[in-house]
Amino acid sequence: MRRVVSLISIFISILALSFVLCLLGDVYPDEWICMGFLDIIFYMLLLFELEYERNTLQLSNNSRTDYLRFTFAFIICSIVCIISGFMPLYSRPVMIFPILLCLIGNEFLAFISGTYFCILLSITVSGDCFELVCELLLVITGAILAKMLKEDKLQICIYLITISMSIVTPGIFYYMSTKEFSVSVIIAGAVSGMIVSLIGIICARVFKPLSADETNDRLIAIIEEDFPAVKQLKKHNFSEYNHGNFVSTIAIKAAKAAGLDTALCAAGGFYYRIGQWQKHKSVMEGVEQALAMHFPEKLTNILYEYYGKLRHPQTPESALIHMVDALIVRLDHIKNDVADSEWNHEILIIQTLNELSSSGMYDESGLSMNHFLKIRDYLTKEELLK
Repeated sequence: MRRVVSLISIFISILALSFVLCLLGDVYPDEWICMGFLDIIFYMLLLFELEYERNTLQLSNNSRTDYLRFTFAFIICSIVCIISGFMPLYSRPVMIFPILLCLIGNEFLAFISGTYFCILLSITVSGDCFELVCELLLVITGAILAKMLKEDKLQICIYLITISMSIVTPGIFYYMSTKEFSVSVIIAGAVSGMIVSLIGIICARVFKPLSADETNDRLIAIIEEDFPAVKQLKKHNFSEYNHGNFVSTIAIKAAKAAGLDTALCAAGGFYYRIGQWQKHKSVMEGVEQALAMHFPEKLTNILYEYYGKLRHPQTPESALIHMVDALIVRLDHIKNDVADSEWNHEILIIQTLNELSSSGMYDESGLSMNHFLKIRDYLTKEELLK
């Protein structure tokens, strides 16, 4: 639902942007209709690219992203585009578009959107082909530099190149258009470049950490106490809530010891038995419930691999969670049947883990012997298991 709201918001912002720029440019009525068709064409291209990037995990590394962050960035860029419509030719800070959209999304989405903003400005308030080519070149430059900025490479050089390109490129195209140099264009380019660089610094520090891996944010959010599924489980099945919390806690520590994904193991440990929470205690019902709550795909895959009933674990994290849950269940059974003084915790843990490893359950998981030994070493020393 949130994804639909995001897509509708993007479409509305596109129409609003065109409407305002058409008013600024005194566009004729028949041209308004043409602009409407251009808006639809651009929106369909953007929608196709968004869905493709989402399904290939190229957008926030999350196939179930709701596009909220990209929508927010797109609306900001639309506002900047409207402001640019009031600015003189060859002074518009169009490099803001690719930098912001690349940090939130990726360079392809940044280039597509930045190109459209420039075309829109050219059609409505500019009409200068040299200005359009100049802005498109700046958008391409911005997309390339933003990709490097996203990867924390040569940041000082990026800002220097941004300022240099903002001065040189408009100066060249202004001369090609008018056959004369303009000091005001050079000064405007320098100011524009510094503004873009400042915004780039702010965006890199604020937005990049948020968009680096949206999946991790989601994994952390769904195990918070105020998440609806957590509150409901705590209210209606406190024993399962305690079990999930305990497995999650142990899985996090084991993942740290083995160098695996701690956020995934935390969420996977808590929701591993989600199928057992359902009325018919079905793995698929649990998976369907996870899909309904828009859980990240890599978490849903772990839930689908519950105790290897439908498929053996396919990742080291899935193997670790199964290992921890199976160990805790076995220890709980023994504690209920045998007095603590009659059994050795460390020997039992080693024996249980060796049995699980030799069963073939983890053959497809990619869990290395080094991972296994580190996990086993941690679990035998964990005080919470004693």
